[in-house]
Amino acid sequence: MIDAFLKLLEDDTTNEVDIKTLFRDKEEQVSWEKMVGIFDAIQIDNVSEGLKEVIQKYKLTRQEELTVLAYVKFLEMMVYKVNLAKDMIMEGRKVDATVTDDSKSSTYSGSMFG
Repeated sequence: MIDAFLKLLEDDTTNEVDIKTLFRDKEEQVSWEKMVGIFDAIQIDNVSEGLKEVIQKYKLTRQEELTVLAYVKFLEMMVYKVNLAKDMIMEGRKVDATVTDDSKSSTYSGSMFG
């Protein structure tokens, strides 16, 4: 499915990509829309409230829960990268990617959510 999506993105004759063309059936579309709704409910500045809303609104399979928790980890890593970039700008210098000091390293090793 991702390969087909990439082909749509790379197709110069297409002005817009319609992901609905990639779904095998209505069930896949509903599942995709469910996950988009879940991700939208999880605000980057209040993850726990978003997760509470998700468990109240949706019945999730274990696989879906794993996907949601992976998304939470992704948000955490994005916050880290934004803060790193902000620190670099504030310091007015580039940070060497090989630096091992956690506050300066470009390699994420955080543990906020595991």
